[in-house]
Amino acid sequence: MKRFIAALLLLAAPAAAQTTIQGDDTVISLGNAPVAESKMRHAASSAAQAVMRGLDKLAGASEDIILTTGENTQFGPLTITMQDCRYPKGNPSGDAFVSLTIVDNSTGKVAFQGWMVASSPALNAMDHPRYDVWAIRCKLDDRTPSVVAGESSPRPIERPEGLGGN
Repeated sequence: MKRFIAALLLLAAPAAAQTTIQGDDTVISLGNAPVAESKMRHAASSAAQAVMRGLDKLAGASEDIILTTGENTQFGPLTITMQDCRYPKGNPSGDAFVSLTIVDNSTGKVAFQGWMVASSPALNAMDHPRYDVWAIRCKLDDRTPSVVAGESSPRPIERPEGLGGN
């Protein structure tokens, strides 16, 4: 009976997982059956500027913030400093990763420090009772922001007189 149980345990135990790297692909296999395949990480490029969006939750007002590496920018009582903005090499409109330090000047405490990911703002979000700040994209040149590029107009849209006014 002990031999029978030992044989069942050997048959039921999975083979050790093995990772095989073939060119640009990583294949993780269990025994002979592949269970996961993924592309290796691609190289990233850095940009000198990042486009962030800030929201004052109390006033309901949002503002686009253009940050330059190493410089401080004020948004309400927050001082925002960008260390780096990275994007997939060869795809500047791709997913942005922005390294930030945000200090709340009213309390003197660091409200956020780390990387924000443009495609997943909730992944590593700033936790502040009144303000939200999140990454939009890396900015590669100093051309005027455009809606097509994912940025809002530099000036707010003004409503013509006589339309919907009180």
